Amino acid sequence: MRNILFVVGIAIVAGIAAAGATSASWIFWEVLRGEERDAFRAVLGAFCGALFAFIFVRLGEGLKRIYDRKERNHDAMVRLQHYLNDCLNTTSDNIFIADTFLAVFEEQKLESGQRPIFINRFHEYTIDRELIVGLSNLDLINELYSINTELRKLSSSLATIDRAYEQIMEAFVSKKIDPDVYLANVRHSRARYVEVREFLVQTKSDLVRMFATINLLAKAPPFLVRLIRAMTRTRYTKKFKRMLPAEVARVSQEIEAGAKASAKRIEEIQDRVAQRIRIDRAKPRSDPFVGRARSGALGAPSANIFFGFAPKA
Repeated sequence: MRNILFVVGIAIVAGIAAAGATSASWIFWEVLRGEERDAFRAVLGAFCGALFAFIFVRLGEGLKRIYDRKERNHDAMVRLQHYLNDCLNTTSDNIFIADTFLAVFEEQKLESGQRPIFINRFHEYTIDRELIVGLSNLDLINELYSINTELRKLSSSLATIDRAYEQIMEAFVSKKIDPDVYLANVRHSRARYVEVREFLVQTKSDLVRMFATINLLAKAPPFLVRLIRAMTRTRYTKKFKRMLPAEVARVSQEIEAGAKASAKRIEEIQDRVAQRIRIDRAKPRSDPFVGRARSGALGAPSANIFFGFAPKA
């Protein structure tokens, strides 16, 4: 059925094109047979001008779309580099946490009678699914899909390991389980940490490979991007590296001067406060205030109540 509709559509388009070509040929033939060749040249010139204008407009739109697509792809790869950097940092932190857990719960420490607890928790990966929309390389898109899927599953596994040990730790701290049960569960958790550490190392290797792939693909940026890079500084110059130590020293001096000024201002305020306290303490006590207080009942006045010291004789 689909093939039949396709053939019918092609036939309709071909018929419309044939009718248009026939009409145009008839018009040109009638003009050509006429005596006024200038009119024919005018019609032919107008037609050719409109035709070439249409062709160049469509060609310009097509080239602009191609360039815009390439620019979006380049921008997406730049964002992808930042995204992979964050994922690499998170992976390195999680590997450090796994190594720390294994060091805290070494078998020698457990056999020596130590009963440590572990507070650190794995860091969750922030997965950006919108980066794929701007990419145009299908191989890169497939690899990014795989990386995101791997990170999502890894985050789920890390959260499960955290919850499992946290329940054991809370039960041990609240003395709901004895130390032997705690150690048995810790040894089980240690095996899970060893396993997940291998996945973290593999994930780090995959992220590094992905980062290298992006670096190679990003070496052919669009023309305007290369022009902007040529007109702006994208690297430290030799002069900049020579001037940097002096600028660091100047900024450090300004920070130190600001800190001293702030400390001096704080001391002045503290001195004024201390002086005010001494003056208040040196003042003689005045006569007590005598007022009419209210009772607990709303609007009902009580008897006169005297606050403070007794009046002087």
